[in-house]
Amino acid sequence: MPEPGNLRGGTSFSRRRGVCALVTLAVLAVMLLVPLGGAGGQEFTSSGSLPEVAKKVNQLIFPTFGNPAIVRRGGELVVEWDWRLSNAAIPTAALPPKGGPASWNAYLTTSVAANVQHYNGSVNDEKQWYRYTNAADPYGYGTYERPVHTVVNTRKLQVTKVRREASCAWPEVFGQTGFKVDRITVKVPANVPLDLYDLHVEFKGWIPPWYPPLVPPGHEDSLASDSQPHAIQVVDEFKKDVKVVQVSDTHVFGQEIQNSFGINYDSFVLREPRPGTPDRKLDPVERLFLKYEDFPLDKDGDGKTNEGAQYLQEELQAINLVNPDFVVFTGDSVFAQKNWNTYPKDAPPFEGTTGDVGSEYRFEMNWWYDELLALNVPVFCVPGNHDAYCWDGHEAEGGLAHDDGLEIWQDLFGPVYRSWDYGTYHFLGVNTMDWPKVDPDGPDPFPLFPDYDDRNGVNFFGYVTNPNKWHGQVRGNGDKWATGTAPPGSELRWDPGDPSTYAGQLGWMKRDLEANIGKELRGVFMHHDPLEPLGADPGMWDNAKQFGLTMPAGQGEGSQALVYLMRAYDVAFEASGHAHSDWVGTVGWYDGTGELKAINTTAVSIPVGNEALISKSSADYAGFRLMTISDGDLVSWGLPGAAADPTNRFSIPGWQGIGVGTATPENPAPNGYEIYQNNRPALQWMEQDASPARPAIVNGEGTFSTPALPGALPLPLNEAAGGPFEDVTCKVRNTLDGSTGAELDLTGCRIEFPMKRLAGGGYYAVENGTILEQYDTDSGLRMVVVLADVPGAAGAVVPVRVYAAGPDNQAPVVDSLAINGGAATTSSLSVTVSVAAHDVGGSGITDFRVGNSLAALAGAGWAPCTGPAEFAWKLKDGVAGTRRVYVQFRDAAMPSNWSIPVSDAITYTP
Repeated sequence: MPEPGNLRGGTSFSRRRGVCALVTLAVLAVMLLVPLGGAGGQEFTSSGSLPEVAKKVNQLIFPTFGNPAIVRRGGELVVEWDWRLSNAAIPTAALPPKGGPASWNAYLTTSVAANVQHYNGSVNDEKQWYRYTNAADPYGYGTYERPVHTVVNTRKLQVTKVRREASCAWPEVFGQTGFKVDRITVKVPANVPLDLYDLHVEFKGWIPPWYPPLVPPGHEDSLASDSQPHAIQVVDEFKKDVKVVQVSDTHVFGQEIQNSFGINYDSFVLREPRPGTPDRKLDPVERLFLKYEDFPLDKDGDGKTNEGAQYLQEELQAINLVNPDFVVFTGDSVFAQKNWNTYPKDAPPFEGTTGDVGSEYRFEMNWWYDELLALNVPVFCVPGNHDAYCWDGHEAEGGLAHDDGLEIWQDLFGPVYRSWDYGTYHFLGVNTMDWPKVDPDGPDPFPLFPDYDDRNGVNFFGYVTNPNKWHGQVRGNGDKWATGTAPPGSELRWDPGDPSTYAGQLGWMKRDLEANIGKELRGVFMHHDPLEPLGADPGMWDNAKQFGLTMPAGQGEGSQALVYLMRAYDVAFEASGHAHSDWVGTVGWYDGTGELKAINTTAVSIPVGNEALISKSSADYAGFRLMTISDGDLVSWGLPGAAADPTNRFSIPGWQGIGVGTATPENPAPNGYEIYQNNRPALQWMEQDASPARPAIVNGEGTFSTPALPGALPLPLNEAAGGPFEDVTCKVRNTLDGSTGAELDLTGCRIEFPMKRLAGGGYYAVENGTILEQYDTDSGLRMVVVLADVPGAAGAVVPVRVYAAGPDNQAPVVDSLAINGGAATTSSLSVTVSVAAHDVGGSGITDFRVGNSLAALAGAGWAPCTGPAEFAWKLKDGVAGTRRVYVQFRDAAMPSNWSIPVSDAITYTP
């Protein structure tokens, strides 16, 4: 029987519910079902799940939007496919035959940062994407009106292997014994541009005629195809210098309304949303399937119902510019708590309590999903307490059966805990809201002061006033909550339990760390910090005070077990959120060779001060954290150059003018609400030449110029009248200039320029940047991807320009070609080839091709190359004798110039 602590349990078989041990009796036999979780385990029911039409994770369970894959071009990836839609009642023998590589199609399409989705029924259907188009919004629900560009490229993946076995991507659900999925190995072509991609998978094999009726209603017509947005990041190599952005506590919607107490959360006055941001007035299809009504977000009466979360939109824009290798979100995506500051039609004193509590999760999480699609980098998502509340399980007390946040999380983003690699670095995402759905000890007789340990809300006169638990817990035979003196000889505050007996999530974490002890670096991301404050009971695991009263928020299991595992397996850092403040502490590894850094990061949602009884302030300010790793070491995790930041404590502030550190006359208080009302975001794609004091950030990722200015370029650049263009300038401003104690030099900011194809040997050059790569798009444009450095010097505005130059009519020159370093003989047909070339005419080398003969060279594909390269190669089969390898380069001129083919020889002596 599976170990206690797993999220899925019970005997219900709707998708994403109740994964159980399977005993196959016949092709369509009813299964013997063994519930997960043991005595008192939680039961998941279908009543609170998202409607099938709204689920984002269906057959394609890895990679997903919230659990993406980072893969080298030319490398391999294992995709996971679940025919049952997690319905454990369907026996393995009833599944369609897995088929071989020829039975599957897989391909990539570019993920456009501004949420542009150019999809139709030939690629996927509306039910899979939950995107609806109309004449006024040709790009679909959840898009921005005028993004910088709308270029979408398609690349087919080669399917090389298909296996039916346990999942490696979802440890708490699909990794259980007996539950098998199809694991499809695909190869990424060597010529795929370096970008973020949506993944599409199609099954072309035979589906038994009796199988579709066993899947949930609404999926019969889309059983053989599925897609995931923003699921794959293609890289040239896994770097040793890595940038990771941590984002936490976005709290979409929670603080953006006015309740019936008259307490006003005025975040809507920050600024209007960008044109094209989804309107929150629902169409009939949404109203039917999501079961919620319009939310009254038009607080300033201008007729727009999409106000709110502007702070998130601005910071996502800044993160795209920073261009990290990946982003990790550490919980509290939404507010999703039917409390005194949400859902105003149900606010105290209990007037009009007619809404569905679950509608908050359905509304807010779908909203957050859409907002997060604005990222142009992969994002790994870990849930927090506001993502995990559950509104069923206490029907006997007058409560209703409603949504479970962790179930909805899995329906939208993927697993609630798992691990991933970036090259030789290993990372874990841990679910610290590992509370049961229903308290195994039963309900408390007086619900206003509950002592049961579950994620349900408190039903008081039929009204949910507060969840039972919102502080941390990780289960699996670890430490129980206790206080007091540490055991003799122990550095821990109390005993972490016996690690050899760890089960559930703790057992998974122990096995995962053991399996990856050889990695250069290990890092852990979670919502609750088990080390803050150092030397005392962890505040994020203990109970909490609210309204001056001690509330039973925590006293959860596993805080010291987490600390033990991280110290025992040399984890370099753990990064968390929850507290809406910046904090850093360290504790040594047990082997004495290093230390664990505990890093707690402030919220993205803005601090708005304190009013009445409700605290709404962040201890520091709104922002996000940039962590840098170099050669296996975490070298930076704060704000370099910030005053009063010797411990690298502070995050990057999201707004210009925020004081970092202790308040002084020269350095104002850090969480002044007026800063967010009157200033601009700290990082901008574009500094408008004639901007007012508080310029609007509009049109998706930003605009290259204001339409009223002479020479302004309309957007999107590739679709605008007169476009595409031959000369484009994008101005980038960094307001982290040290004027208030915060300064940060940004390196490697990424900007994409879709340019017109030239002729006669013309090519593109760049000012104030370097070309990362350039390639021809499916639509006939020349995409020029530029990296630019934006210093934190006062008033730094960097105009990054791409313009037509040339002509270049001279062919590149091959400098060297060597097989096995110039060896005369080889006993293996598998060799290493090294090549180098240089450009003569000024346009720069873009790619090369290789073959074992001139004829093979002529038919070979081109692989990107911007400098010397070394790669594995297979020589021509056959008997002993001379083998040759041919190579040819071409440059970026239009049309391109090709070098003369050059060859090297080696003698094969088997």
